[in-house]
Amino acid sequence: MNLLQIYPSQVEVESYWNEALSEVPTEIEPEERLERTLRVFPQACDYHAGCGVWLKFKGVDGDPFWCLWQECPRPGIHKALVHLPGYGTETSTHPSLVHSGYHVLHINPRGYCSPDGFGNQEWREPNGTATVIYRNLDNPKEYGYRFWFQDAIIAFRWLQHQANVDKKFGFYGSSQGGGAALILASILSDEGVVGAVAADVPFLTNFLMAFSKQNRGAYEFALSHLPKDEKTFQQCFRTLGFVDTVVHAPRMRYPVLLTAGELDDLCPRDTIHSLYERLPGTRAIVEFHGQGHAYTPNFLVLVKTWFDLYL
Repeated sequence: MNLLQIYPSQVEVESYWNEALSEVPTEIEPEERLERTLRVFPQACDYHAGCGVWLKFKGVDGDPFWCLWQECPRPGIHKALVHLPGYGTETSTHPSLVHSGYHVLHINPRGYCSPDGFGNQEWREPNGTATVIYRNLDNPKEYGYRFWFQDAIIAFRWLQHQANVDKKFGFYGSSQGGGAALILASILSDEGVVGAVAADVPFLTNFLMAFSKQNRGAYEFALSHLPKDEKTFQQCFRTLGFVDTVVHAPRMRYPVLLTAGELDDLCPRDTIHSLYERLPGTRAIVEFHGQGHAYTPNFLVLVKTWFDLYL
């Protein structure tokens, strides 16, 4: 079976996401705001401070989700960054970027994380694992990631209308968040709003390569749920192509920073290098010696430098 022939073409991917975009309203206001800017955390750090303004939105299917808005307190217009979560679904926050003069919107689609912690049990396994990557794989228009990215677009539409925000945006994240930052930017790329992207050890990168591996790492979340019936298998594998960064790569005509871990067996470095080789614009990749899969300690320093250069 030639899996490459099963994958959607770039034209089909563009058509799929343009349709998804058209289903999202352009005028967005949060349904609820929770002020947590002054909340004190006993062990706050640059990844899990949790303070800011929580915003509640509603997805196109009516399901609620939350974002954490960290607004730069300095007067004037500032660049804004969109941060997307890993597959663990936690909301990680980066006050150092706010202190450096950026607004940061941390989007957590599908209500997986809220001000009160983890949520949306309907989209989780009993052990808490998110099901978004294989939810409705056999039905692309009802696919879990279609709703997930529509949530992200809804939050982005709100961000675009903030008066103190510049019109070019940066997108970033780690693991699933890295892959999602790349894909979300690709979806929005025709609108001229993408300034640059930074993706730390990105997931959702080259399912074709991952399928051929003995150790499939994080890709096993999706690949283990592919049906054995050949026709349904092909249909489901094709759906994964809509959220594969290598299919989106030709659209990434803006500066892209990638990182990889030498010992990463969840999002292997060769999948990430395969994306790097396809990028058509300004690009950089940093591979960390001896690192497995984790939040890369130096990533935020790289993010700030990258966005300082290209936003």
